[in-house]
Amino acid sequence: MKRFFLFSILFLIIINSCEDNNQIDLETKLINILNSDDISGIDGFDTNGDMELNFETGLETQGIYRVFSDTLAYKDEYKIRFGRRIINSNRTVDFEIGSDTAIGIVTYNINGVLNVKTFDTTDNVLIDTMSFSKDFLSTFLRKVRFVQIDNPSTPDGYDWKIDALTPLIGGSGDKVTISSISIYELTDAIERGALLHQYNADEIGDLFINRESLPVFTSYIPHLIEVSVNNAGPELNIDTTNIGEWVFKNYGRRFNMRGRKHLNDRGAVLDSITNDNIHTGIWRAHGPGFGLQQRSFRSFFETVDLATIFVEDGGYNTSIWSIPYRTQRP
Repeated sequence: MKRFFLFSILFLIIINSCEDNNQIDLETKLINILNSDDISGIDGFDTNGDMELNFETGLETQGIYRVFSDTLAYKDEYKIRFGRRIINSNRTVDFEIGSDTAIGIVTYNINGVLNVKTFDTTDNVLIDTMSFSKDFLSTFLRKVRFVQIDNPSTPDGYDWKIDALTPLIGGSGDKVTISSISIYELTDAIERGALLHQYNADEIGDLFINRESLPVFTSYIPHLIEVSVNNAGPELNIDTTNIGEWVFKNYGRRFNMRGRKHLNDRGAVLDSITNDNIHTGIWRAHGPGFGLQQRSFRSFFETVDLATIFVEDGGYNTSIWSIPYRTQRP
């Protein structure tokens, strides 16, 4: 009886060890698939240092690659250059694995530096008192869904692929949040047209976007973007509009292929009401790149509390939703 008992224990240990090894092997395979996916990462979030308020570099615009930046003066007194430089990025993935479906819960912890430079527009001289750098830590979360697909050439008869993923959401602090993003067509009269895409805070964390059905934009066609935000305050007001945050659409593919579009809440450029926390702007879709019919990119919709940008010890408060998209030729 004693020998039988020891044999049973040994058998259970072997079985559990095999199951653990199979789990590790599967998770390694899923991680490799995630690493090779061209839309699920965070490349494009980093500006590699300070940049103009609006810029676009390395992306195909009207059939050419744009390699210069647009300088936008804030008011008429000075212009701002700012951006992030990522120092370290750590990713962890926790899996929930079923019989033919697996969910990867992906977390990014990012350490970096925000660089802010302010120049006098009369002589282009750096204003030291309004220029600084500050460290930041941001955390992002997304879910990635893997599914089995038939593949008779493999020993198991199937393989795995990424079927869908949720937007990447996160940021720093709890002062500002995004409540919704809406993207519209623009009519020939430069007016709001049909609603193309809309994302809301109450669903964004579990909104799986099919990997093969990403939002698609036709190259060189302008679209209207509205981002609704909340600012818990206290707000820094730098002019009479009392606007306490800025909103941007950051977009691209990697550090040398990216852009940033500043949206406004000043009642200008199709923005209806000043300081109603709905920031609006026109974004013209870029091309996929020479020789390509279509290509995938990443967008990072971001709201930044103005104390983050204009006050050295004003903290670092941002809210960011990253939604992948494609551009295609007309």
